[in-house]
Amino acid sequence: MDAERIVLIVDDDHAVLETMQMLLEGKGGFRVYCAVGSHGATRCLSAHRRVDMVIADVILAGEVGGVEICRMARRLHPQVGLVVISADPRAEQETLPEHSVYLRKPFGGDDLLQAIEQAQSLMA
Repeated sequence: MDAERIVLIVDDDHAVLETMQMLLEGKGGFRVYCAVGSHGATRCLSAHRRVDMVIADVILAGEVGGVEICRMARRLHPQVGLVVISADPRAEQETLPEHSVYLRKPFGGDDLLQAIEQAQSLMA
């Protein structure tokens, strides 16, 4: 198995995607795929045989939200780690997938890396 961890980031905000991608590729050493909205996430999850981590915003453009994208990711990639993010305080009341980590926006780079490690440990 490739030692490089593969992360899919799903968000509607291009600046958020770009910032997280730079952090995760640079400081985290991840290979990063970015998807804009639920349609992009669905295509990306179906196209790649391996995804180790999904970071998804709760509220997305498209037919489904980030929580459902995480559930889909878990069906396609059973060992995937999940980090659910949102700026909406009501999102904390969402029913999150089992063994996922919730991270409230705004957050710092170290917070994101810590959430990823926590999500990975939940799947170990």
